[in-house]
Amino acid sequence: MEVLEAIRTRRSIRRYKITPVDDKAVELVLEAARWAPSWKNTQCRRFIVVRDSGIKSELANTLIDNPATEAIGSAPVVIVVCAELGKSGYRHGELATDKGDWYMFDVALAMQ
Repeated sequence: MEVLEAIRTRRSIRRYKITPVDDKAVELVLEAARWAPSWKNTQCRRFIVVRDSGIKSELANTLIDNPATEAIGSAPVVIVVCAELGKSGYRHGELATDKGDWYMFDVALAMQ
């Protein structure tokens, strides 16, 4: 698939099949995310793979008025992306730009 075709045909998924996702497929997704760029290659993002239904339910309960709430509980796998704060956008322990901490950019790039 060409990049422009992928952009034009993308869609938001809010219902997932309950078919289990094997470890190889999850590793492939994580490998793609690891290659995402980050501010000065700081790679502040961290990935947590969740298969436990109780934890997925707790994650879903953190959302307020969000159409993804039900999807999180029913998806066979949820990948939670977190960030190590104070790393991206910093140089020698101080903010390097007037944009603040860049972790949200780095996390978003990995999620793409």
